[in-house]
Amino acid sequence: MIKPSVAVAAAFLADGPADGLDLGLFGQFAGSWALDCTEYDPNGSSSVRRGEWHFGYALGGLATTDIWILPEVEHGISVRFPDPAAGAGVWRSTWVGPGRRRTHTFLASPIGEEIVLDGGDLRWTFSDIQADAFRWRNEAQQPDGTWWLQQTFRVWRQT
Repeated sequence: MIKPSVAVAAAFLADGPADGLDLGLFGQFAGSWALDCTEYDPNGSSSVRRGEWHFGYALGGLATTDIWILPEVEHGISVRFPDPAAGAGVWRSTWVGPGRRRTHTFLASPIGEEIVLDGGDLRWTFSDIQADAFRWRNEAQQPDGTWWLQQTFRVWRQT
């Protein structure tokens, strides 16, 4: 009998994009990465933790997925896929973080050299994207309309 976790992984993960589907926007990150996460408190203090981030393909190659891990804080998973009905180059993205009991949905699109995920009052941005490194930031909109920087990741490729 196959272990349930092995069966779920085999059914969920894919070796690459489905034939003819361009998943390059997030597929470019496929592989394993290390990260330094800086979390910013409203009082101005910050803390840094080391983590990891793993990207790949899922759901018959129709989506990308990634899992980021901050030990003792959070294990989060995203599922992302292009949605031409939402606009040219637009992707849908859902993130689940059971450690902090949160879910977030976004519309993602390339804007200049960045990839911006818009969740209404939450914005996640991939920037300074290179083959072996990138940066990521998490911003929350405040009641006055300004954006507060909650987290940044400095990320570098492991494999």
